[in-house]
Amino acid sequence: MCQLNNYRNALPAGRLIPIVSNYPNEIVTLDLLGPYPVSRVRRNRYVLVITDHFSKWAEIIPLKKASARVIADNFFDNYISRFVAPIKLISDNGPQFISDIFENLSERLGIRHVKTVVYRPRANGTERVNRDLMQMIANYVNEQHDTWDQFLREFAYAVRTAVNETTGKTELFSGRKFITPFQKLVMVPDGTEFVVGDIERLFEEARRNTKARHEKWEK
Repeated sequence: MCQLNNYRNALPAGRLIPIVSNYPNEIVTLDLLGPYPVSRVRRNRYVLVITDHFSKWAEIIPLKKASARVIADNFFDNYISRFVAPIKLISDNGPQFISDIFENLSERLGIRHVKTVVYRPRANGTERVNRDLMQMIANYVNEQHDTWDQFLREFAYAVRTAVNETTGKTELFSGRKFITPFQKLVMVPDGTEFVVGDIERLFEEARRNTKARHEKWEK
């Protein structure tokens, strides 16, 4: 069970230098979690977490292998092909991320790939996404620990629709509020979910909230 409660990017505490982004898809982070017990049905062992740094939108992808090719293909198929390439990509300097395959992908798409040994998920705001994900997996896994990948789509839905503690928002990435089953039950008025006209104001509020959170971490 301890494997399901920890992720490999956890590092000793130290002074955290926050990374600042100003709009969606400016900076994207990659985290590889695992290896975990082989899942019963799909035989997965890893989780690739792709997080938009500004909005904290997350793509959560189970993997059987954690090779450079597999990670690069999944990054393209599950993120870039849907949302286009980010300006900057941040990862640790694991062998998958410093490979020629990943470097070629970044170069071809004009992505600035930053790799660092002092990468701390907490410093860039993605630590909460990883922590929440691992807690949800631990809560729902069976005694044999081989069903941990069964509800990853539902977990991704929960992460995306939750109000982020850093930005205080949910709608920054998509430009609209999500209508959840609970909101349908309480009859949210039509039209309240659309925020495109006010998106710049929301971005500015999120920037202020994120700055305040970073200042709190630095104290």
